[in-house]
Amino acid sequence: MSTDFRLIESADPEETLGDLLTYAELLNAPQLARLYIHVLRNGPVAIETVKEDLDVPHSTAYKYVGELEEMGILARHEDERPTRISVEPLHLTMDTDHGEVVATPVLVDAIGRQNDDEDIRVFVERQGIPKLAAALHYTLRVVNGEMTQRTATTKLDVHPVEGTTVITALQDVVEEATTYDPYLKP
Repeated sequence: MSTDFRLIESADPEETLGDLLTYAELLNAPQLARLYIHVLRNGPVAIETVKEDLDVPHSTAYKYVGELEEMGILARHEDERPTRISVEPLHLTMDTDHGEVVATPVLVDAIGRQNDDEDIRVFVERQGIPKLAAALHYTLRVVNGEMTQRTATTKLDVHPVEGTTVITALQDVVEEATTYDPYLKP
């Protein structure tokens, strides 16, 4: 890992690192990821509607809304009754020693699906978030016709059944994400 820390001259270092930390927090908190994606898909939406749709207690919904608001990715529309909330699609590109990494809402959705999709949850428990991101990368290539599911599973370097299972689950995520993730290539 390189110890040289530089930002592109035109980049705002505070905003750039803020974006990185926001994404890191979303990737480590499936419940926040789930709320973010729900609002992205349906927003602007009333907090009460979010609470009902996600089946979360009143205090939990407001806690998560507050956290996303503090992270700077959720806006409250107080001038409307009931108060509505909205988010913008996040996009993060990083150059690392291992290549370029691009994170968009579809990755956040995959993280949030841990609560609802047992195949994704078990995969993350066994393999971790970085391997899920790799599985999503290969799934996108399968969906785009760039490789077969079998090749993707082999490149993922997990048991074939586990790889096939998670890629199948992620294909559903990708299919739905085409409606709300503007960064996915058609």
